[in-house]
Amino acid sequence: MPLMWYLIGYINSFLFGLRYSRYANAITEILKKYSDGYVVKGHHLRFEALSNDNVCALAKMFSEQPENAFDFFRPHEFDSQTLKHLADNKSFLAFVVMADKEAVGYFFQRSFFWGKSFRGYMTDCRWQRLGINRLMNLCATEISSLLGLDVFGSISPRNIASMKSAQSANDIRIIETLDNGDYYVQYLPKKNLS
Repeated sequence: MPLMWYLIGYINSFLFGLRYSRYANAITEILKKYSDGYVVKGHHLRFEALSNDNVCALAKMFSEQPENAFDFFRPHEFDSQTLKHLADNKSFLAFVVMADKEAVGYFFQRSFFWGKSFRGYMTDCRWQRLGINRLMNLCATEISSLLGLDVFGSISPRNIASMKSAQSANDIRIIETLDNGDYYVQYLPKKNLS
């Protein structure tokens, strides 16, 4: 029943926008904060909200990843049309990390107007192990703390890099092990960041 899911998504986006739109400027300031001073491989990183301006760069990044990059990450389709639709959804808080005109990271929080959110993120395979995952986690946690969202996600115990990255920026509470073996976790602001 795709029409029903579309309607539910539309209503959630509308209600989320009503409840949280007053934070738009503060979110922009958080993105500017993470865009200030981070240089990786000689490139200044910019943290941007997903928009029509960066959709093509992000779709290109996804298309250039090896198939195994999606073993633990497949929250939605990765084509430009899907990404444009997500950019228009007020409850889908999606962000792109840019290095010049190239997208090198992506993180999102699929959110609900009652205050619950689900997080995901991916770094371009050519830019991994450079601290970008940690920065995306820190930025996402700061945004969700601003909004007062309870943030959850799933992490495969086989995806050690993702677990270490998440733990470096958040306190992780494992709620349960899902049927597929993944951990269902809650991301909490880290009490003591080093």
